Amino acid sequence: YQDFFNFKISKFFERKDMNAKIVFLELGGVFLELWEFSDFKKNDGDLKDKKILGIRHIAFEVENLDKIFSEFKQRGLEVTEPKLGASGRMYSFISDPNDIPLEIYQR
Repeated sequence: YQDFFNFKISKFFERKDMNAKIVFLELGGVFLELWEFSDFKKNDGDLKDKKILGIRHIAFEVENLDKIFSEFKQRGLEVTEPKLGASGRMYSFISDPNDIPLEIYQR
């Protein structure tokens, strides 16, 4: 999130009672809150359980998809080949460290 999307860490803390690390990332007045649990569970449909992985995907709009795609590949990351979406924009997918899919699409 920092390297490719220029987010800055606004706040970081741990919740030892939940075995969790929490970070607030900021970009242009927009904040993204991410939780990492050391004992997370796969999503079984119980959305009340905070420890499940429950996001379908997060999308980021970028100025230059080809450049970002090349940077991902150079770092040895698995990324899908860019393709044209129904919106008429090119997009690609990569996964974050918790296997949450990140859609990267051309502005």
